[in-house]
Amino acid sequence: MPIPNTVQRIDVQSALISAFVGSVLTLFLAYISGSSFSALPFPIIAILSGFVVTGIVEGLLSRGVTILEPAIGAILVSIVLFIVLPLMNIRGFQDLNYTILTIMLINGIILSALGGWVGEKLQGTLDEDNSDSSPIDWGWVLCGAALATTITMLCASSLVVILGYHLSNHFIAFFLGLFVAGLIIGLRSPGIAITEAGMAGFIAVVINIDIVSLVLGMLDVVTVVGGIVLGILTTFFGGWVGETLQASRQR
Repeated sequence: MPIPNTVQRIDVQSALISAFVGSVLTLFLAYISGSSFSALPFPIIAILSGFVVTGIVEGLLSRGVTILEPAIGAILVSIVLFIVLPLMNIRGFQDLNYTILTIMLINGIILSALGGWVGEKLQGTLDEDNSDSSPIDWGWVLCGAALATTITMLCASSLVVILGYHLSNHFIAFFLGLFVAGLIIGLRSPGIAITEAGMAGFIAVVINIDIVSLVLGMLDVVTVVGGIVLGILTTFFGGWVGETLQASRQR
């Protein structure tokens, strides 16, 4: 009996792999962040960044342009978290109720879809549709911004646990994440992507400043402006390093 076309389009294996990776990653991030912070914001940010990574893994693993696989993987991860997370009894999730948990998981599914698109960009399956009429590849700008935001959230959720809970350590984690994002853009994007890396860095820095302001309190003007300038330069430098490595590899 032939398999329906709708089922044939679904890469079940990659969806299951990404669901497994996502479940392990989100539970690990929930444990290390929830054990280090006594309030919800940072543990939730850690889990949501894990959802984005789940989508990225799906986008990288699946064949062709993914449509349903990131959603399937994220739903499976959500089911695991919905059952396991309340049973882990972690300090940072003491105020977690099923309403907050449900809203968080719904947002996680949406972010996984975004991660799937980022994974497709990194895989190169969407580049052939780009138009050469614009000097700026806005697809890579948005991809870089999503990637930089995800990496910085991951760094803030993990490195801060090692370095200690201090605002300066958050900025170290953010800048490291921005550099890595710029490096990936420079390595994976076609053509000269330094401009895209800088613009992606600007968007990611603004998002990070919003997150820090909401969680830790308002920042002063010097810190905000300095963070934006240094963030753009850091991502720009990462893009330049990535472009240099890509050029040397092609030669």
